[in-house]
Amino acid sequence: MNYKTVVFDLDGTLLNTLGDLTDAVNHAVDPLGVKPSTEVQIRTRVGNGAAKLLQRTLDANNTSGNIDECFKRFSEYYREHMTCRTVPYCGIMNLLERLKKAGIKTAILTNKFDLAAREIAKHYFGELIDYTQGERADTPRKPAPDALFKIMDMFGSDKDSTLYIGDSTVDIQTAKNAGVKSIAVSWGYCDRERLQDADIIVDRTYEIENIIFGIDFKDLETNFIKRGFEFKLFDTKEQATDYIVNQCKGKSVGFGGSKTLEQMGVYEKLKENNINAHWHWKDEPIYMDGEVYLTSANGLSKTGEIVNIDGNCNRVAATLYNTKHLIVVCGVNKLSASLEDAIDRARNISAPFNAKRLNKKVPCVTTGKCEDCMSPERICKAMVILMNPPTNMKCEIVLIKDNLGY
Repeated sequence: MNYKTVVFDLDGTLLNTLGDLTDAVNHAVDPLGVKPSTEVQIRTRVGNGAAKLLQRTLDANNTSGNIDECFKRFSEYYREHMTCRTVPYCGIMNLLERLKKAGIKTAILTNKFDLAAREIAKHYFGELIDYTQGERADTPRKPAPDALFKIMDMFGSDKDSTLYIGDSTVDIQTAKNAGVKSIAVSWGYCDRERLQDADIIVDRTYEIENIIFGIDFKDLETNFIKRGFEFKLFDTKEQATDYIVNQCKGKSVGFGGSKTLEQMGVYEKLKENNINAHWHWKDEPIYMDGEVYLTSANGLSKTGEIVNIDGNCNRVAATLYNTKHLIVVCGVNKLSASLEDAIDRARNISAPFNAKRLNKKVPCVTTGKCEDCMSPERICKAMVILMNPPTNMKCEIVLIKDNLGY
């Protein structure tokens, strides 16, 4: 897809503004005797403009007050303090610089009041953002598509050449109302579970670059092959599943725990073809003595390394020894820009999601990132990086042009 215009939400998408917003809200409602809110509480109330944020804060504290007066105090304080604790999210500046270099027009569309939005955008992004529009009396606020249509007209782009990126259900609905493709970022102010209606959900900025600029699959294949891995690329999970079935015919097969393989229905396909497959997720014993071992990865680096984290460690153990043929199956969402990014993905994306799925009592379930806890229930007790296939093991990557697993 060739995008001519990329439109961003501001708070929670480009900038982490929670600290300054929290301070301004607390200042605005303090004369009403409202106890200070935390950033965690403010995070659940943002998304529909400052007046709504203030009203939600008063409602949460069972307090009534003049919203216009609160808004005035909020605006005056925020204007003076809106860059005190606000910072761009990791990778945002590099993304904007790459868009600028490629000649792609960029805009900010936010429900933050217009003057503050323009000032803060200028302060942090300068000429990297071509146009900023906040809440204005002459234009319906998001999720109405009016302002987005205006931006598209301004830059001469249509629905197919415009991409909208945000962090909330309001942003997703704005894109839908305008008929443009949406990307929801998971690092913002909305829980990931509420972002499922977006066309794509991303966890890191380099995933946005992959979507806009594409992935050099030939270069990726070269990097894995030169390390000794075999590499197969498929457009769909169905094509990949058929390939895996053919590779496993006449052989015994073990599985590592994998949401990717579960979503693909690989186990069921193997059984339909009378293949001797064993998976402990199907109420069978852990099986590590098969001729083929199927698993996924928590992160694949574009430089050719495979990263996996495990709790029981049977899965990572099988990737290291005794298996004759290791097949690592991944969606493109597992691709990371570097080994460092692949490790970050394993620790701070895959592990928290899996800990939550397994109802583990560990800090990352709440914080959404690795806290390097000492809990006996932690699921990241071992991390394995395959830089080359283990001796005497055939190891191949099956990559699918789809988002699969964690």
